[in-house]
Amino acid sequence: MYGDDVAIGYWGKPQETEETLRAKLVAPLAGTPEEPWLRTGDLGFLSDGELFIMGRLKNLLIAYGRNHSPDDIEATIQEITRGRCAAIAVADKGIEKLVAIIEFKNRGNPQEDATDKLVAVKREVTSAISNLHGLSVSDLVLVSPGSIPITTSGKVRRAECVRLYRHDEFTRLDV
Repeated sequence: MYGDDVAIGYWGKPQETEETLRAKLVAPLAGTPEEPWLRTGDLGFLSDGELFIMGRLKNLLIAYGRNHSPDDIEATIQEITRGRCAAIAVADKGIEKLVAIIEFKNRGNPQEDATDKLVAVKREVTSAISNLHGLSVSDLVLVSPGSIPITTSGKVRRAECVRLYRHDEFTRLDV
């Protein structure tokens, strides 16, 4: 984004101002200003003259050295569980590993053993992520409904999920 609608800076934050509000184009088209541009953080691509927005850079999940959309992984999980979930990358000895956090609702027969249901869900989700995304799940965390933090608009707060996971603050149903 470029123009008078872009802020001139962040109060008392020169580094953030430079990184976000002072982007410079490498090879601008004729008549296009070289700088300053706003880095929106949107990920997208051009195809046949059309711009397609894919998501946000800050939401990009890098696991095992490859880029993945957490929305795609979460959609795979939701096909199985029908509940809220979060796909996050967590560093472990310098490697970003995939962790899936799933709000688990036992919709089965009340007589059915809950432990067997938990094991079955974990197996099915792990298999689907491996088959559809080529990823292994480092940890699959099953939690009660309402445990995954969300914004006021209902979006999963992935950064908060990472923090909670790192500090072992999720109350797991699967241990």
